[in-house]
Amino acid sequence: MTDDTLRVLRSIKILSNLDHDSLELLYSHMHEEFYRKGESLFQEGDAGDTMYVVIKGVVSIRVSAADGEAIEIAEIPEGNFLGEMSIFDNAPRSATCTPKTDCTVLSLKSEAFYSFIEKNPEAGNSIMHPMLKTITQRLKNTAAFLSDMVTWGEQARVRAITDDFTGLYNRRFLDDAVQERINEAESSSEPLSLIMADLDYFGTLNTIYGTERSDSLLLQFTDVCRQVFREEDLLARYGGDEFVFLLPGTGGEEALYLSEKLNKELAGISLPEEVLKTSGSAAINPERISASLGISSFPDHGRSAEDLKSFADKALYEAKEEGRSCARLWKSGAGEPIQKSGISTIKKRNRIISHILEAMDQRDGFLVMGHLDPDEDCISSIIAMALLLNKFSKNAYILIPRKINENFRFLLNICRYNAIGIIHADEELPEDITTIFIMDTPKPEMREKFPDREKLFSDLKILKIEIDHHLEADSRYNGDRGYCLVDEASSACELVGMLALKLNKREDLLEDYNIQELFSRNFVLAVLSGIIGDSKMGKYLKTSREKWYYRLFSSLFSELLSNVTRKDSRNFSSMEEVFDGLQQLSMQEDACFTMMMKQKVDFSPKIGTVIIPEEVIDEMKKAFDHDTIVTVARYTADSLAEHSRLLSLVAYRDDQPGSELIQFRIRRSHSYKDLDLRLILDRFGIANGGGHPGAIGFRFPHREIPDLYGYVQSIIPGIEELMEESASDS
Repeated sequence: MTDDTLRVLRSIKILSNLDHDSLELLYSHMHEEFYRKGESLFQEGDAGDTMYVVIKGVVSIRVSAADGEAIEIAEIPEGNFLGEMSIFDNAPRSATCTPKTDCTVLSLKSEAFYSFIEKNPEAGNSIMHPMLKTITQRLKNTAAFLSDMVTWGEQARVRAITDDFTGLYNRRFLDDAVQERINEAESSSEPLSLIMADLDYFGTLNTIYGTERSDSLLLQFTDVCRQVFREEDLLARYGGDEFVFLLPGTGGEEALYLSEKLNKELAGISLPEEVLKTSGSAAINPERISASLGISSFPDHGRSAEDLKSFADKALYEAKEEGRSCARLWKSGAGEPIQKSGISTIKKRNRIISHILEAMDQRDGFLVMGHLDPDEDCISSIIAMALLLNKFSKNAYILIPRKINENFRFLLNICRYNAIGIIHADEELPEDITTIFIMDTPKPEMREKFPDREKLFSDLKILKIEIDHHLEADSRYNGDRGYCLVDEASSACELVGMLALKLNKREDLLEDYNIQELFSRNFVLAVLSGIIGDSKMGKYLKTSREKWYYRLFSSLFSELLSNVTRKDSRNFSSMEEVFDGLQQLSMQEDACFTMMMKQKVDFSPKIGTVIIPEEVIDEMKKAFDHDTIVTVARYTADSLAEHSRLLSLVAYRDDQPGSELIQFRIRRSHSYKDLDLRLILDRFGIANGGGHPGAIGFRFPHREIPDLYGYVQSIIPGIEELMEESASDS
């Protein structure tokens, strides 16, 4: 570092408190760069991850006005910094930065800045505080300019609905426009097609190519799209390298033709020489760029925006699975079912599991079913899958034949205490089914029979997810493409166990749904029952993975149940012992539920309430294990909510050894949708809690609530007030 550079750095206010060694360390994380007058440091809309310090010269900060004119909002002289917001959030650049003279700057990437802070936290703090003050002052100085933007009228509206970088429509506009165009198509009896497009391997190109040049590729792609499609077609950038096109008056086959034409035109865009040398042929086609496209059409594939986007997304997935650089028109149900095969890569398996978890998160109204004459693995996998859905507090039903092996009836008792509906195969299905899980079923003709089965499976709006381990020559897929967790395994239950292990790593979902104990006793019991049944107590396990899952769930099973069904901790040695354990647990849950319901209090006609005092919990701890108490408390909340048709509240002292917490559960009935229960947490300022619109849980230290009955009575009026407010809003 030269003396001049050191002098300038010391003159910068945010660095003035650093000692010489800290300043040297910071400088070691920076890069010196030279820019000529008029040569941009960055453009408005560029990706940002770097801040700059002006060592020599003057830099102009400009934004684009509605008519395209660049307006200067700030001038940054020597000894000042700019682009600082990228350090905090890597947001796109909100302005263009251009030197007004030849200029020398020091650049500092966000990752380098945080590396510096890790090595020298005190120095990092001394920088951050004055930096934030400077940022605040700059925002105040530009307030007048921002207020002027409000007066730009129609041009401001245009900017709000377009993507600044490509000039195409943005996602918000497209999402608003789809249903409107569908309505127009319906009134005019004309078709409408929706295309989803992803640039192939764009992430790889971006890494090799660099942000600036890969951005130029996006602009070239945009130009080609404008050439291929018509003026009346709506072209939108959905985000990153994802695009959505809406084509009025265009059927599916014509949209497919235009999509294929787009890829032909893209072939004319050459990659730079340095990319060809760096990339080789391992990851990308070295000769051209391409896109994968999925197409759906109104009215052939659906009559709502949700349908068209969902089916176009599935078709896009097919295009990627078939090698990319192609377009696929959604044709669900066309042709014969495909023979099953194992999942070829870990990446593909993880992608399928991710799709299934996304469906469990975003959908509701699940039907879990199996094959005709179900065996241990089939019944166990149905119940295990329903228990996983129950962790999301979703509306789930299982479909079973009216006559089943008597041993399995103990498994069905698990459903009762987890609010899982049981539907017999000769009964009508509920109307709210959106998703079907097909478990342990080798081929479509072996699916359990029920009224309107074929109608349900031919409905494109209903997602079909399959979990199975049958890979015989005559096997055929039952589920939708991209949603079939079909692989070599000891049992379908082993694959459900795999799904649960992946879910256990999704901290976002565990937190969103307040899932505190994923591997509960009943879930582990159901999984192991299926593994035991299909492998004959582990005798027919083939691969090391199958043996590992058997050992894992066997040990979990013994650990969770040894204190309840056996006084020793040995593994269960037969299916008879498993079912014996199930029977004992079922009887205990009945007794526990009876004790809880005796604690019902009548504080509100709208909110079914149970308060379990500490002395009753102490009695329960002597008779029941923790899992029984938690499971039955959840069932009690569900039962009270359905009985009141509105809400339920269950409060009790945590039974865990050493815990000083009071646990609260609030549920709403399936028929009551007005109130988002998370508003209760906001209303009462509850920090230690969470959940989703239909169910929340929260907890307080025991010392903070000396009178549990009094506390519950005090919050019920506030909850009822929220119910009234939400009713008036709806």
